[in-house]
Amino acid sequence: MGISKGFAVVLSVLAATGCASRAQPLPDVGRTPLALESADGSAVALDHLWRDRTATVLVFWSGGCPCVRRYQDRVDSLLDRFPADQVRIAGISSNAGESFADVLRVAKERGVRIPIFRDEGGEVAAVVGVHSTPTVVVLDGSGHVRFRGWIDNERLPGDPKREPWLEHAVQGLIEHRDFAARTPIYGCAISRSLLGPSPGHCCHEQH
Repeated sequence: MGISKGFAVVLSVLAATGCASRAQPLPDVGRTPLALESADGSAVALDHLWRDRTATVLVFWSGGCPCVRRYQDRVDSLLDRFPADQVRIAGISSNAGESFADVLRVAKERGVRIPIFRDEGGEVAAVVGVHSTPTVVVLDGSGHVRFRGWIDNERLPGDPKREPWLEHAVQGLIEHRDFAARTPIYGCAISRSLLGPSPGHCCHEQH
């Protein structure tokens, strides 16, 4: 699945009916106390991830989503591209249809390098307006959401037609320059309950 050549970066969200809706401002996570669970079972306040970094990249992650698997190397490579003292990169597991134990097991089997945290109940995903994996959200050092979208336009690194949306956002925060705040989003729907869609139904445009 690829994004068509003429598909421009959009700044508005499309409604599920396909009709355009008015763009909503990106949220301020810094005003909302949120907690995650780490791999060792301890609670981690979300602000501990972003307070000491110029940019914090949250990659919404699912073991059953083929889009997540396809992007694994590109996500892991960000650890080498950006200095760890400026940029933190973390996976966020919000899917009610997967246990955190299963998510961690799959990540270990695949050799995933980024740490993954559990967003039980999908609270973090809801606050930042994420509905699918592997949507990425970039927070600045004040907890403001500065970017929400996809990693790139489905072109492999090295392809001259690749648009590295996420990398531009992170580099823009570091260098204090402009970048697109929203991009098209594709992926697997995040289920909010065990009755919701299961991971792996991919990769449709998400809204």
